[in-house]
Formats: sequence, structure tokens, C-alpha cells
Amino acid sequence: MKKKVLSALLITVMAGVMLAGCGKSDSESGSGNGSQSESESGSEGEESSEKKDVIRIGIRADMVNQLESVRDEIEGLGYTVEESVFDDSVQPDVALAEGSLDMNWYQHGPYLESYNSENGTDLVMIEPKTFYPLFAMYSDKWDSVDELPDGATIGFCNDATNQARGLNMLQAQGLIKLDDSVEVPTMYDVKDNPHNFEFIEAEMSVLPQSLGDADAICLAAGHMVNAGLSAEGYLCQSDDNDTYAVGFAVRSEDKDAEWAKEIAEVVQCDDLAEYFKTEKAGTQIPCWE
Repeated sequence: MKKKVLSALLITVMAGVMLAGCGKSDSESGSGNGSQSESESGSEGEESSEKKDVIRIGIRADMVNQLESVRDEIEGLGYTVEESVFDDSVQPDVALAEGSLDMNWYQHGPYLESYNSENGTDLVMIEPKTFYPLFAMYSDKWDSVDELPDGATIGFCNDATNQARGLNMLQAQGLIKLDDSVEVPTMYDVKDNPHNFEFIEAEMSVLPQSLGDADAICLAAGHMVNAGLSAEGYLCQSDDNDTYAVGFAVRSEDKDAEWAKEIAEVVQCDDLAEYFKTEKAGTQIPCWE
């Protein structure tokens, strides 16, 4: 009986040693594979700045047709386009910074700078840029800025740069005065509000839904078109369109990549100009015209 017990114990101990040995071997093997993978990944990372076959481009949902209008031009360069579509203006930058995209195409420079500042990222807008978005004030109650009554409710975008753009537009119209010590003002930086306007904010893509409730809203005209509304008949427009040109953004290590420059250049084409003229009702102005 004792011999049987001892034999069983020896078998158990030997099996444990064997399993431990296998575990160590697997771990070492896994570590080796991980090192090899990192090395290979590094090589691919270096290669990606010089040559790519597949380009992963992030866009907002309202820009799907824009990308489709130039797909033939981009793929004519020898690239395959894989698009990722997002419902907001934050996630395309999150995905780009994390590396799941090669570039995104939906934002202007000041918005990108604000994102970098708030998130500690180093995303870069490349040249040439693509288009200038018309930015204006809209109302379905009033026909001119002068008609805005005291106490009127005015809606702004809730992101820092577009809210500042709307406020600066009001200041240029002599309606408010901002704290000039603040570089990117918010509605809390209104120093003088002689008409006692009430300010509200909403995400830029849903702000047009506030048109019926507010006296006026300030936003990029393209969002009016996206909401099925007219982009004509605005009360006033911003005079800083050049500053807010939209282009492709990449990670800093790819800012001089040939593939990025080629794509930024090839989309400056007749097909995209026609898309802006028809589907966007002239709310986006080509940089090259």
C-alpha cells in the first residue's frame, strides 16, 4: 500500500515538474516571438513612412460621399483605401493617435491644435489643404443681424475652436466684446454683452436642430446642408475662412511621408470641386481655385 502511495506521489511530482518546464519553455518561446514581432513591427513602422499599399483613412459620417468622390484618384496612385467612419469629431483623432488609422480627413488646423493641447498628442496637418468651410450665422426668425432682439438666444458649437470662431464673428459684427487676453474665448469670456444675449451650446452636427428654438446659431455652413437645411440666407459670415482650412492629418512621424503628400495633392481635382459645388451647395470652397 505504501509503495502504491509513494509511486502515485512520485508520478504527481514528476508531472508537475514537466508542466513547469513546459510553461517555462512556452513563456520563453512567447517572449522570443514577442521580440521578433516587435522587431518586425518596427521595420513595418519605418517602412510605412516611405511606402504603403493600403491607406486607412478616418472620416466623419457626413464626409463619406466626399471620400468616395476622390476614391478613384487616390487608388489611381496605386493605393487601396480602407475608410473608417465616425459619428463625432473626436474619435477620428483618437484612432489616428492610437495608430489604427494612417490619416484622417475632416478637421481644420485650430481644431487639431486644440485636440493636441488637450490630449498630449502630436498630430500634424499636412499640405496642401483641401477646402475652406463657410462659417456663418443662421436664423429662421430674423433676416439680418440688426433685427436680433435684446435677450435673443444664440447657439454655438460646444468645441473650443468653433465656439471661439462664432464668438469672434459676433464681436466683428459689434454685437459683443470679448476678453482680449483670452486666445481661444468661450461664451464665459464675453466681457460686454449690451444686448443681453443668452448663449447655448451643442455639438456642431446637431446644432441645426436648435434652429427652431434659438434666435440664431453660429456654425460651419456644411452642417446646415447635412441637416437638410439651406445654407443660403445667412445673417453674416466669418472673415477668417483661410485660417480654418480643412486638410489631412497624420501622426508627426508621417508628416513628410511621400504617400501622405501624394494623397493630399491628388484630391485637389475636378471631381471634388464638383462635389463641393453640388452636394455641398457651395459651402466648401476648394483651396486650389
